[in-house]
Amino acid sequence: MATISSLGIGSGLDTATMLEQIRRGEQARLTPYTALQSSYKSRVSAWGLISGSLAALQTNVAKLNGEAFNTLAVSSNTAFTATATSDARADTHSVTVHQLAMAHKIKTAPHQSQEQRLGAETGETRTITIAQQDGSKMQVKLRDDETSLSQIARAINRENGDVSASVQRTDEGYQLVLSSKKTGSAGEMSVRVDGDDQLGDVLNTRHGGDEQQGDRMTVVSAAQDARLTVDGSDFTRSNNTISDILDGVTLTLKAESTEAEQLTLNKDPSAVKSRVQEFVAQYNSLMGLTASSSKYVPYDASSLGNNELASANAQNGALMGDATLRGMVGELRSAANGVYGPGDAQFGALADIGIKIDAATGQMTLDESKLDAAISDNADGIALMFVGSEENPGLAATLDSIITKYIGDKENKIDGIIQMSTDSLNSQVDILQNQIDKTQRLIDASVERHRVQFQQLDTTMSRLNSMSAQLSAILQTLR
Repeated sequence: MATISSLGIGSGLDTATMLEQIRRGEQARLTPYTALQSSYKSRVSAWGLISGSLAALQTNVAKLNGEAFNTLAVSSNTAFTATATSDARADTHSVTVHQLAMAHKIKTAPHQSQEQRLGAETGETRTITIAQQDGSKMQVKLRDDETSLSQIARAINRENGDVSASVQRTDEGYQLVLSSKKTGSAGEMSVRVDGDDQLGDVLNTRHGGDEQQGDRMTVVSAAQDARLTVDGSDFTRSNNTISDILDGVTLTLKAESTEAEQLTLNKDPSAVKSRVQEFVAQYNSLMGLTASSSKYVPYDASSLGNNELASANAQNGALMGDATLRGMVGELRSAANGVYGPGDAQFGALADIGIKIDAATGQMTLDESKLDAAISDNADGIALMFVGSEENPGLAATLDSIITKYIGDKENKIDGIIQMSTDSLNSQVDILQNQIDKTQRLIDASVERHRVQFQQLDTTMSRLNSMSAQLSAILQTLR
């Protein structure tokens, strides 16, 4: 295909510029489609931001629906640490740690080199079996040239089982050390070598590393269970992290106790305050986002001529005039301004705990001193307002229901109103793209037809000019 710049050579006309003007004029046919498509994409993007903000608010609301009011402050202790979930109860417990759980560790006698072969030349493979008291087993097969300490350690570690191996250099020489990955008596190891008595004389261990009973490896640390007393009852566990004694409480044992320690679980008022602060911030962020998305800015027509028409201001929000957005904001603001709980409740509205809502913008302001006083006076009353009851849902449940209506429920595979709106918008974007592609093909075809016509004009004019020159030359000879 000839380029635009090659046109006009034969005719002397600036057909390249003419063709470019035609192309620009034809491209203008796409403007209504691309402008509408851009507006749809902007609306999809705006809904995406709003959905994200709604999801963040819903996460906070879920915490205000129970967790914030069940968070417990846990005492600091020396022999153990404790963490509590919402299933724990405020209470005091006596805890004594008698013994920590420890993992079994055994070692070989020292050898001069970690690369020295310790097995016999049997011409066959030998098998090392490492069994643990809980019944688990690991088997490692070695050739004649794989019986050094370093090779045995590598072979054991390749199995990635419940035992790890290392070679340590001491003042007396190199030692193979086997360490159970399990704490407690269940992880106690025994080692047996089959097919190589010479290597067995280095590794065979049946009694946990007791030399007096004929074990070839010696104990570094004995396998032992954790033992503790909680509220007068004795417990034995295989590890130091214990979550099955006190409901909702995980104990992590750190040291043996010299005497009983008190584990105190009290309701944490700071958790309520931080969740309410987070709620106000998330709600305000959402209201700010919806306000910017629905913003209307009048067009300044002062600079327009008599025959010019005003068009939409580019500063308008992408969802200006959107009925779905208007309805959603109305529902959220109505819920936030609602009254919850029984008529005689101390706290029934957000204003009662220090949260004021601007009637024009919907933005919340928090009086922290009033909130602190409310938490100190009656934290359960605040919980009643947010959590509510089966018969009278609280603010948290009401907001959660509204948010779910608009963003859906992924766990139950339910689409929300916003998803349905964006699906419709994306469908329109695809339809417009098809129209744009179709129109672009028509434009390209039209421009190509004009290019061919101009090229034909160039050819014709070039021939006419050539004939004219020939006639002029003939006429000159006749004079």
